[in-house]
Amino acid sequence: MRASALFAILVLSLPVTPAHAATQITVENIGAVLNESLALPAEDTPGSGIGFEQFFEFTLPVRETVTLSVSDSAIGAERIVGGLLSLNTFTSSAPVSPFQPIGALIESAALADVLGGQEGTVAPDALGAGAYFAEVSGLSGSAPIHIAIDGTVTAVPTPELSTWAMLLIGVVGLIGFSRRARTPRAFA
Repeated sequence: MRASALFAILVLSLPVTPAHAATQITVENIGAVLNESLALPAEDTPGSGIGFEQFFEFTLPVRETVTLSVSDSAIGAERIVGGLLSLNTFTSSAPVSPFQPIGALIESAALADVLGGQEGTVAPDALGAGAYFAEVSGLSGSAPIHIAIDGTVTAVPTPELSTWAMLLIGVVGLIGFSRRARTPRAFA
């Protein structure tokens, strides 16, 4: 009896670790992006150290070069911990709500601390026509303040192979013409 009482006191005196809070998930579809820069819908972090994942689905109707960027104005205890911006192919959606997109990672970038906040940019990637999604994720700052994350997806046309071939032929032609013009001619 005495041993069980001591065991109960020992178990009750152990530090209790709180369960992790659920992750806040949001999914937005921004539609087709064709030779333009679109603002991602502004989403807030949940605050108080709660994890979050924000998904932004989009399609490219033609081959384009895509750049993603996000920023926030978090400072001090408001800053996102382990923040990540990623560009992914879209293959399917989760079978249950909130139906977050599923796909393969193309490229990712960590959110970096800058003067007045944090920012992240995924370098330009030439992507074929198809479905894609951007994901912003991390652990919101320990402060109970909700931080707005703003971002853009920019798509510009990617020249096709035939365009590069025509450009190369033109440059070679100009070089040949300029050399021919400089060659002295003998007159009879």
